[in-house]
Amino acid sequence: MHVRCYSIVLLLLSLLLTGTARVESADKPAFVPTSYQLYYGSEPRLLKQLRDRIRPGQVIVIELRGLQPDQVADLVNFAHQKQAKVIAYLSIGELGQLEKANFEKYLKRSPNGYPLSEIVFGKNQTFESWYVDVSYGEWRGFLMERIKQMYAQKIDGLFLDTVDTADLYFNRKEWSIPRRAKSVAAMIGLIRDIKRFDPEKFIMQNRGLNLIGKTAIVGDKSQIVVLALDLAHQHPGNPDGLLWESAFAHSGDWIESKEREMIRIQKNGFTTVFTLGYSDTSVSEDTFFRKSKADGFIPGWASSTTKLHLELTQQPPGK
Repeated sequence: MHVRCYSIVLLLLSLLLTGTARVESADKPAFVPTSYQLYYGSEPRLLKQLRDRIRPGQVIVIELRGLQPDQVADLVNFAHQKQAKVIAYLSIGELGQLEKANFEKYLKRSPNGYPLSEIVFGKNQTFESWYVDVSYGEWRGFLMERIKQMYAQKIDGLFLDTVDTADLYFNRKEWSIPRRAKSVAAMIGLIRDIKRFDPEKFIMQNRGLNLIGKTAIVGDKSQIVVLALDLAHQHPGNPDGLLWESAFAHSGDWIESKEREMIRIQKNGFTTVFTLGYSDTSVSEDTFFRKSKADGFIPGWASSTTKLHLELTQQPPGK
């Protein structure tokens, strides 16, 4: 009897504390992105410029590797004073040169004994990285360990790059259609697992436009329908931001339908849409900023995808 009463008291106390936490969370003003900066480098002069350009509501994307802990702490503290957020780069669909040795060490601790050659399936020659099949639990476990280390530096969230590796899953002829669908679903699940890992963190997804609608269809004659992110509607595991990289640089039915979808996503307000344009693509800077404004997206401009570690992204003229 005493044990049962004690349990009831604990339950009531738990409910009371939960209710209090919800009120406090509801009272805390929501973060509304107004602009962003992206810089993958560590050059002190550019870091100072990055810091000087921080504005309220801004999302600052950095690459932690190459930065000293005191540099990160200074940037984060200053951003918080300005009501801005600092998020860090994380590749979730490709294995880079810098992480290859660490992942191989992780695999040696895995009870399944999968070799690296089974988990990666091709190479991105531009960036000297390997495409990863994210359906392997070893890769997801490795990423979660990395995220814990990154969050220890008190950053405000993550910039999830190489989500578009999922595009390769759709048409990989070496895999059966069920295998392809499994990997597509695993990428969607991975994004949501990362958001759920710490729901207070700001998560921005780069590319992966095939995953942003209600469904993703895998296969041609024989098809499997995978439930996708559906960013136009609320979901506790969905990213807070979506970056359309190389925005407006291509035309055609598919990309135009995706642009319309992103306009709906932006208007519904559950995921903020950002755009990144490059001067080495077919779209001009003026056209890029004009279209971004017309669609309601938050823009940034750079010279090339291969130079993001050498320069800061640029804001719209007059900002």
